Amino acid sequence: MTTEINNAGVPDEGWIQIAHGHIFHPMDPRPEEVFIEDIAQSLSRQIRYNGHSDEIINVAHHSCNCAWLADVMGHGPKTQLAMLMHEGGEYIVGDMIRPLKVKFPDFILIEDDIMTAINTRFDLPVIDHKLLKFFDNLALSWEKRDLYKSARDWPYMLEVPDWCPTIQTWSHAYSEQRFLSMFAWLQLEIKAPQTKGRSFKYTTTAWDGQ
Repeated sequence: MTTEINNAGVPDEGWIQIAHGHIFHPMDPRPEEVFIEDIAQSLSRQIRYNGHSDEIINVAHHSCNCAWLADVMGHGPKTQLAMLMHEGGEYIVGDMIRPLKVKFPDFILIEDDIMTAINTRFDLPVIDHKLLKFFDNLALSWEKRDLYKSARDWPYMLEVPDWCPTIQTWSHAYSEQRFLSMFAWLQLEIKAPQTKGRSFKYTTTAWDGQ
């Protein structure tokens, strides 16, 4: 196999530099190159809606919202963990807006391959795609209600329950911390469920393990 030479004049082996000194091969995703701290850092620094919303929300915060919705609506830790991680592939490919993503099927396949590596690395549960999209769209509708009031209605909007509190913007650092905390807690719940049961209480500024 011929090694390509990039513009810097050095061999290009198809990997990119990511957080914490790690590397990743986006065209050949490898589970051993996946680390949760890299995912949390990247998603906490990526802004949803390409920054066009009235208030800022990052992808890690959105993911926590999705997991919380699954919890409140009676789904167990496996579904909650799947929702927390459902945007995981974006830590490598970024958050492409929906109208563009559907025009680039190869992009979707690359993201799917990255998600497969993530799922393998953490032995993540697989949930029904329709259920995943329901919570994703419900969180999106919730975000529009509180953070994007200037936007017109979108075709996939859902009615937001009254019990959803007003979303407050989280800092990048706080979003990263809460994402990691939820990930660790949900993995523990799956492996060793607590007999009394616990959940994450959503407040206007924080997630508090109960």
